[in-house]
Amino acid sequence: MFAFRNGISLTTRLLWLGPLPAMLLLIVLGSLLYNRLSESLHGGLVQRLEERADALQADFLLTPNGQWKYQDGSRDGEFTQIFSGWYWVLQPLPPTPAAQSGQPQSTSAAAISQNTLYSRSLWDGSLSGPPRPARAGLFSQTDPRGRPLLGIARPVSIDGPAGPRHALLHVYTLAEPLHGDLARIRRSLWLALLLFLLGLAASTWLQLRVGLRPLQQLQQRLSRMHDASQAELERLGQGYGPELDPLAQEIDALLERNARMLARGRTYAADLSHAIKTPLARLSAQASAQPSLPSALVLEQVHSIHGLIERHMSRTSNASDSAPGLLQRIAVLEVVQALVQLMQHIHAERALQWQVDADALAHTLRWRGEQSDLEEMLGNLLDNAGKWARSQVRVHLELQAPPTPGARPTLCIGIADDGPGIADENLALAGQRGQRFDERTPGSGLGLSLAAEIAHSWGGALELGRSADLGGLQARLRLPTS
Repeated sequence: MFAFRNGISLTTRLLWLGPLPAMLLLIVLGSLLYNRLSESLHGGLVQRLEERADALQADFLLTPNGQWKYQDGSRDGEFTQIFSGWYWVLQPLPPTPAAQSGQPQSTSAAAISQNTLYSRSLWDGSLSGPPRPARAGLFSQTDPRGRPLLGIARPVSIDGPAGPRHALLHVYTLAEPLHGDLARIRRSLWLALLLFLLGLAASTWLQLRVGLRPLQQLQQRLSRMHDASQAELERLGQGYGPELDPLAQEIDALLERNARMLARGRTYAADLSHAIKTPLARLSAQASAQPSLPSALVLEQVHSIHGLIERHMSRTSNASDSAPGLLQRIAVLEVVQALVQLMQHIHAERALQWQVDADALAHTLRWRGEQSDLEEMLGNLLDNAGKWARSQVRVHLELQAPPTPGARPTLCIGIADDGPGIADENLALAGQRGQRFDERTPGSGLGLSLAAEIAHSWGGALELGRSADLGGLQARLRLPTS
């Protein structure tokens, strides 16, 4: 696996993972191909030299006094034309044990007989120095004109009157044709590599342009969203491909959450302003009626205002504590039970009976959202029920099947009490901000409206009605599941 450090661009990563390995692979394959072709050409040259040596070997004989002699053949035209580039040299060998075995001998001066024979193509000249080993069993030499030669050496043996005589036959040809072929192969390979690189560069450029276009579209859409006002703010949506659509969804979810937090901050500010108006109005009215207010009354209203400020600041802090876009899987039943225990302490003086039940599916349901929002909604609804209930409050959780195939199930939390309830003509007004129908009960009239607003921000709803069993208010909180 390739590991890239942070900060390297996608273009660089794609180049490292695509064109560069392909280029290196092509260079390696080109080198292997060149070596194979070179071996093939050298092998073909060796074969041609062997054929010449076979033909020449039949034209050598021994004289009665044991000397080597060459009789001109009908197929040795290239060896008779002066400096034709085809040469042979026959070096008789002294009768040594190695020579008797037919093995080729060193061409040192001590091993060369005085009657070494040369082809007519050498004219009166000779080859310069001993042959030097080359590749593929070949030897390199230089002809009288200074041209490089390649040749082979093979042992030759003829039976004579005094027993077998041995010699070493060298056959040479010009190296220039072979070197020229290899040079042309190298040029062709380099040209092919260059054309491939040009094609690869064009293909890579096209791939980067086309492949990264969804990212560019995503960036342009984000730029437009950055410049747009809140009222014109759109969402990224889909259509960027299966790789980028999840990213767009997460960004949209983050934008939705930020929009909710912004709207909630404004709501909290409005709630705080509305909640403070009541104690301030009382102070103003009593100040007009009584020029000298009792300190106890002033302190009571100041403490009330201070408590309202602390409560709203706590709500604002809770709304911003969780990391942006990181939703939780919340055990709803556990949250409900914890809040019910809290309400039992808050309304302990009223000795209310609190009952919680859930169906089989809702019993283990984990809602994907923000726990602070769920606690805020349920806390307001439970607190409202605790204020108005005469003797009991019931909480029921159920998971309702989707109305249409493919839709998501709905979590429904019903909270009912046996209080006076709300008149049918006032139900539509009950969820409005600051709406109160009994000034004798403490509160700001914001609980139901706040729960409705938070539910709406999660795609849910708050329904208010009369409980058929208990006779009081029944609030049904509906939240979509995922």
